[in-house]
Amino acid sequence: MCGIVGYIGDRDKKSVILNGLKELEYRGYDSAGMAVLQNEKIQSFRAVGKLENLSEKLQNISFEGYGLAIGHTRWATHGKPTECNAHPHSGTQSAIIHNGIIENYKELKEELQAKGVQFQSQTDTEAIVHLFESYTQTLSPQEAFEATIKRLQGSFAILLITKLDSNRIFYAKKHSPLLIGFNKNNPNEVFFASSDAALIGLIDSVIYLDDGVYGSISVDEIQNLKYEIKPFNASKEKAQKDGYRYFMEKEIYEQESVLLETMVGRVSEGSVCFEELDSNFFNAFKSIAICACGTSYHSALVGKYLLERKARIRTTTHIASEFRYAKPMLESDELFIVISQSGETADTLQALKLAKEKGLKTLVICNVDNSSMVRLADYCLLTRAGTEKGVASTKAFATQVMVLWIFSVLLGYKRGCIDSVGLKSETRAMLHARSATHINQNLHEKIKRLSKRYLHGHGFFFIGRDIFYPLALEGALKLKEISYLHAEGYPSGEMKHGPIALADSELFTLALMPKNLLYEKNKSNVEELIARDSTICAISPIDFELADDIVKIPQFESYMEEFFSMMVVLQLLALEIAVRLNNDVDMPRNLAKSVTVE
Repeated sequence: MCGIVGYIGDRDKKSVILNGLKELEYRGYDSAGMAVLQNEKIQSFRAVGKLENLSEKLQNISFEGYGLAIGHTRWATHGKPTECNAHPHSGTQSAIIHNGIIENYKELKEELQAKGVQFQSQTDTEAIVHLFESYTQTLSPQEAFEATIKRLQGSFAILLITKLDSNRIFYAKKHSPLLIGFNKNNPNEVFFASSDAALIGLIDSVIYLDDGVYGSISVDEIQNLKYEIKPFNASKEKAQKDGYRYFMEKEIYEQESVLLETMVGRVSEGSVCFEELDSNFFNAFKSIAICACGTSYHSALVGKYLLERKARIRTTTHIASEFRYAKPMLESDELFIVISQSGETADTLQALKLAKEKGLKTLVICNVDNSSMVRLADYCLLTRAGTEKGVASTKAFATQVMVLWIFSVLLGYKRGCIDSVGLKSETRAMLHARSATHINQNLHEKIKRLSKRYLHGHGFFFIGRDIFYPLALEGALKLKEISYLHAEGYPSGEMKHGPIALADSELFTLALMPKNLLYEKNKSNVEELIARDSTICAISPIDFELADDIVKIPQFESYMEEFFSMMVVLQLLALEIAVRLNNDVDMPRNLAKSVTVE
C-alpha cells in the first residue's frame, strides 16, 4: 500500500513530488525517495523513515525547467526498511517505483543474475527495472516495457523513467491504484498518483486507469489518449478517503483487494507457501501458543480452531495483558505466536520478550515491517493490509485471519493431516473467500435501512458456534467500539447456561448461522431465544422465517467463505448504527489506534 507520485513538466519537481508524497505518507512511512530525469541525466535520492528525512536530503536542491520526476513512500513487503531497499530502484539507464507485489520476482531475478545482472536490494521491484533494461538491448523502450509487463505476475502500479526515451513516463496498473491527471491551464504537464489526495489543487481532470492497462505518455500525446477523462474536484480529506464517508468504511471496502495482497506469492490453487519460513522452522515445535490483545486476540481464537482442525496440533490462546502475570507454563518445544496490527502493542510486546527469554521459537503476525515485534521475533509473517487509519480494526482482522488460515493449511500439509486433494480444496476456498468480502451495494443499502431498528434496547448478543464464536466476539467489539452500545459475544450453546436470563424483546441477538457448519445446532439455540421474545437478526445464506430480520449472504461451498462474508456484514452494521447515532466513526471516544502503554 505504498504511495506513488509522478510528474512531467517545467515546475520545480521537488515541490510537486514531496508535496504529493506528504498527502500519501499515511500509506507508508518506512522510507521515501524520488528520481528526476532532466537534461538526459537521472538523479535519485532515498531516505529511511519518514518523508521529512528525504526533505532534509533535498533541502538545498531544486529541479526547475522541463523534466520528469517520480516519487515513492514505502510500506515494506519485500526487504527490510533500509535505504538500499527504498524506491526508486535503478538500472544503468532507468529508474522505477512500484506499489504491489511481484509474485514471480525470484524467478525473474535468478534469470537476470544468470546473465550477469547485479542486484543491490532485497526487493521484488528491482527485478522489474533490470528486466526492462535487458529487453531494451534488442527492443525499443515501448516494446521493452510491454514485454516486461507481460512477464510480471502479481499486483502492481508502476512508474518508470529512462534516458532511452527522456520525454515520457511509462506506467502500468494491475490490482493497485494509479491515476493520471491534467490541468487545462497548463497543457504541458502530466501528473500521476496512487490516490487523488496527492493531486489536489494541481489538476482539474483525471483518468482512473483500469486493471491491465499499461503504456507511456509525453506532454505531446495528451490529446491522443483513448481513456475516459473525467472532471476532478475533490477536497484533501475526501480524496484520502477515496470518496468514502469514513476511513473505516473505506477500509471495509478495501478488504477484497488487501486479501489479494495477503495471498500473492503465498496461495495458488493446490499450493501454499511462506517464503519467510525456512525448512528448519517446522521441525522444532510440538504445540503452539498464540498471544494477542483486542481484535488480534479474536484472530488468535480463529487460529486456534484452524490449527487444531487442519494441522492437528495442540494450540492455546492467551490475552496478552494477562499473560505475564499468570505465571504461564511455557514449554521449550512450543511455538510462540504473537499477533499485532502495529507490532508495538505494549502487552503483546512484553509477552514476546518473556517467550524469547524462555528460549521459545517465536513468530509474529504483523502489519508493520519495521516494528518492535518484527525486529524481536525469530520469524515474521506480514499481513500486507496497508495502513489502517480507522481506530476500529477491519482489514487488519481480515488479513490476520487469512495468514492464520494459510499457515494452518501449510502446517497441516507438512504434518500429513492434509493431502493434495484437501490442499486443492483449501486453496480454492481461500481464493473464493477474497471474493466473499466484495460488497454488493444492495446489501449495504439494506444494512443502512436495517440499522435504524437497532438503536435502543438494553444490549446485544452476538452468537455463533465453532469458528463463528470468535467472529461473534469481534462483531460485538466493533459495535461497542464505535456505537458505545453494550454488546457481548457468546458461543450459541452457552445461552442456556446463564445469558438467556436477559432475553426479552429489548435484547437484540445477532445470530451467525452458516449453512456449512452446525446450522441445525445454531438454529435450536436461536429458537430458545425466540421463545423468550428476543429480537433476532439472523445472518445466513438460508431463509430463517422465525427471525425478525435476516441478512442473507450468498451460498458458498465452505464455512470459511461464509466467515469472511459474515465478517463484512457485522462491520457494516456496526458502522451504520454508529453513523445513525452521530458518533465519530474513525476516532471513537477513549480509544487509540495502537496501545503502546500497559
